[in-house]
Amino acid sequence: MPEQPDDRITIVLATSNRDKVNEIRPLVEKISPLFNVTTLKELGADVEIEETEPTLEGNALLKARAIFNLLSERFPSMIALADDTGLEVDSLQGAPGVYSARYAPVPEGKSPTYEENVRHLLHSMSGIADRKARFRTVIALKGTISFRNERFHFEHTAEGIVTGSITPEPKGSKGFGYDPVFLVHSSSKTYAEMSTAEKNIISHRALALKQAIAELKDILGQIGIPLNRAAAIL
Repeated sequence: MPEQPDDRITIVLATSNRDKVNEIRPLVEKISPLFNVTTLKELGADVEIEETEPTLEGNALLKARAIFNLLSERFPSMIALADDTGLEVDSLQGAPGVYSARYAPVPEGKSPTYEENVRHLLHSMSGIADRKARFRTVIALKGTISFRNERFHFEHTAEGIVTGSITPEPKGSKGFGYDPVFLVHSSSKTYAEMSTAEKNIISHRALALKQAIAELKDILGQIGIPLNRAAAIL
């Protein structure tokens, strides 16, 4: 029989955003029977980590490290999986970028809604012909694996990018965030016009996760733990 870790590996999705959980969890659960995927809410740690870094990579690592430090003592083997995503518009010099979730101006102490961010983006691009943009996700993995009475620690990041353009008005009713105004060049649809299954094949977050899973397979392989039933998305 193949070697196994000392216990199942718990993967904690390091976000309190329900929409992100709904998008990421089905992809992660397909990876291997060795993994137990859970959320902050299910662990009674439904916390929000303030994003204070100037880059997507910095914020993803910030969140993964914070959740790992908070919860790792509860599990023999655990991986904190965090992401940060930004919409980068060429004509806005890469904005909203790292501030995508808090782009629209709102009173102090409040966070803008998805709709407010979309309206502010369209207002900012009023009269602009060049509407090229890209969605970029960075996923951070921070974990420890117990195997053969040893503990192996690691930290990695992976990136996914999808190019597109900003539509003059929202199209579609699915998805979240800027999905209704991001037209994906490879499909001629906005994300909001796609089913969840369709989006999960081509999205920036799915591409970043695919790379993260490949790196995770390499890490576990180096330790000596094979992933049975590798992810269907690989």
